[in-house]
Amino acid sequence: MTVLTRDRSPVLVVLTLAGALALLGCGGGDQSPTDAGGGGSGGTSAGSGGISAGSGGNSGASSGGASGSSSGGVGGGGTGGRPAGTGGASSGGAGGSGGVIGSGGLVGTGGTSSGGTSSGGAAGSSSGGATGSGGLTSGGGAGGATGSGGATGGGAGHGDSGIVAAGVRWFGRVDLATDPQHPRFAWSGTGFVAQFTGTSLSASLNDGASATLFKAVVDGVPQPVFTAPAGPSTQMLASGLGAGTHTVELYRQTEGAQGNSQLMGLTVGGGGALTAPPAPSGRRLEVIGDSITCGYGTLGKLGDNDCYPTESHWDTYAAVAARSLGAELSTIATSGQGAYRNYGGDMMNTMPMVYGRTLTGSATPAWDFSVAPQAVVINLGTNDISNGKGDPGMPFRDAYLGLTQTVRMKYPDALIVCIIGPLLSGSDLDTIRGHISAVVSARQAAGDKNIEFFDKIQPQTSDKAACQYHPNPAENQIMADLLAGELKTRLHW
Repeated sequence: MTVLTRDRSPVLVVLTLAGALALLGCGGGDQSPTDAGGGGSGGTSAGSGGISAGSGGNSGASSGGASGSSSGGVGGGGTGGRPAGTGGASSGGAGGSGGVIGSGGLVGTGGTSSGGTSSGGAAGSSSGGATGSGGLTSGGGAGGATGSGGATGGGAGHGDSGIVAAGVRWFGRVDLATDPQHPRFAWSGTGFVAQFTGTSLSASLNDGASATLFKAVVDGVPQPVFTAPAGPSTQMLASGLGAGTHTVELYRQTEGAQGNSQLMGLTVGGGGALTAPPAPSGRRLEVIGDSITCGYGTLGKLGDNDCYPTESHWDTYAAVAARSLGAELSTIATSGQGAYRNYGGDMMNTMPMVYGRTLTGSATPAWDFSVAPQAVVINLGTNDISNGKGDPGMPFRDAYLGLTQTVRMKYPDALIVCIIGPLLSGSDLDTIRGHISAVVSARQAAGDKNIEFFDKIQPQTSDKAACQYHPNPAENQIMADLLAGELKTRLHW
């Protein structure tokens, strides 16, 4: 098997460094990027900071698989807006077998669906059946949703079976409201899995204002990171494959504050075609954090000036723990971000303000929270106290408490695990531990018995420091083992 990429930048070799570790929080003035990619004073620059309410909920099935409720589930009040019907696209309306195109072309008008409607699914004729070899899956029009199994045409589906759109199943948050045929995504680690018959698979991408790092996994084998340039590009994800069915996963490594990515289409080579994507494992994990959780500079060296070229969400404690647990991960994190104030001291676009977003840098569309994890991990507080700012006091405690309340409202049954580390030490660590412990105790006293403070992560040693003191893969592995062990115990995974 040969896997090719274009515009590939090599993965840097990680060097462990001895010496004193001057813990600087989530690292340097470069930690608070704006959407244009520059180093700001804290948080993302886009949006007014408020969490969108009202009609913000993503359409469960815009232009492909009608929503079980009206017009995609208009959000109610509150942070982010929950859809009126949590299911999004229903389990009916199977995509037809017709409309297969010849090699190399775009999807035509499609065939007639072989299944009728079912509880809100797309019916009858659809305008985008399955692609033939070489076709673009996103070229279809409004229909072809396969319900719970996944879309082979251009349709979209939400719910317990995950999010299926543009012929693939998505990990993390994805914008289907703006253009369901060409989904947009931004948060670290967001991506998709495709299944196909054929010998190669390439992706047409449209990336934001800066080059974006991606990680492909072909038939379970991780591939070297590659760089997609800003703007439109075509990237070969897998080639030289043998006969049979193959899976390709694609994960975004660059954090969302650097701009959005958009999937414009997939091309299958060798006479094959996309098939329904694999079903999810049923285990889901959400992790909320800052640069540590993004993987900012994880593959870099302590003395590097620019940590974004060595950013690797794949190597973070969250991603490593999720893989060891067989869980799919949604990461909501931005470098320099705090619960009350950011690394630079500002209080714009803190995590409680952006938590309801589908895309990192935009207040709209709001996320619909239709896919629920069994556990949510919160790793915040480092930026609230680091950089010589001192104790954030009760405002931090109030902001952190508000975030836990929002998480509980969105996910009534999820285990909430609060952690801190590994960049704080000494009195700063003691202070933030005290605040988090007090918040968790208050929530438990109020009747929430499914929240805990997991206080086992220790300050990292100097030999585990990567770019701007951020944890290297070895430190992330230590954290992942601790977290995975706790989740196994609590969730019986």
